[in-house]
Amino acid sequence: MPKQLRWLALGLLAVVTMPAFAAAQAAADDDIRNEYRVTLVTTRPAADREKLILFQYLGVVENSDKQLTSFYYSPPGLIMKPTKSIEIWLGMFGIYTNNKAANNSWELRPLTGVKFYVPNNKRMNIYNFTRFEYRSIHQDHESNGIPRLRNRIGLEAPLSQARAWTPKTWYALADVEPFWRADDGYMERWRIRGGIGYILNRYWRAEAIYHAEFSGGDGEPKKYTDNIFRLNIKLSLPRRGQHVSIHPDVDE
Repeated sequence: MPKQLRWLALGLLAVVTMPAFAAAQAAADDDIRNEYRVTLVTTRPAADREKLILFQYLGVVENSDKQLTSFYYSPPGLIMKPTKSIEIWLGMFGIYTNNKAANNSWELRPLTGVKFYVPNNKRMNIYNFTRFEYRSIHQDHESNGIPRLRNRIGLEAPLSQARAWTPKTWYALADVEPFWRADDGYMERWRIRGGIGYILNRYWRAEAIYHAEFSGGDGEPKKYTDNIFRLNIKLSLPRRGQHVSIHPDVDE
């Protein structure tokens, strides 16, 4: 494995240690909000040889500090794989938010993106996932549109090289993701993420993930504002009786 990739992998895996530091800071700061997510990402080949993949996303998000409960659903999206190292994404989120402090809201969020994988001989998934999304929010008989660009740099690394990506094994994941407002031209937030995943069998995986979020307005320094705790379930469905292991990830 090239030395540059080794340092990248070590640096990103170090993000996994962030929850301990974040929890200590959160305990001393009442302004930091806690959010809890349970999500299901389902994938299924739409054609032979894994060139086309359908994906769906279901999720429930609870943020008692903001007095919000959101429900996420995506109609079938599409991942196109022109090569093993490139994915092109097309999809949309539908979001209903139960707001205890204001009127409830609806959101439609179409997205498109491209994901590049870095080949390596350690069987790690090292990638860059760039996506554009348009948040169309409807509340109080008004609509608001927010275009934004997100760029996630991350990895997934098996904890056992001898049995990498086989059932009953663990893997670590980590990434960094800034968010840019495309209309106002500034970075509104960024997240660092770390977690651990377990492969139950060829169909199911489960991941416990922590995000630390830093946010602020245009021209303001980004402050540590949110903890996000996520239980993510991945389901890979077979096609025509043949199973292909496909477990990409997408989130809100």
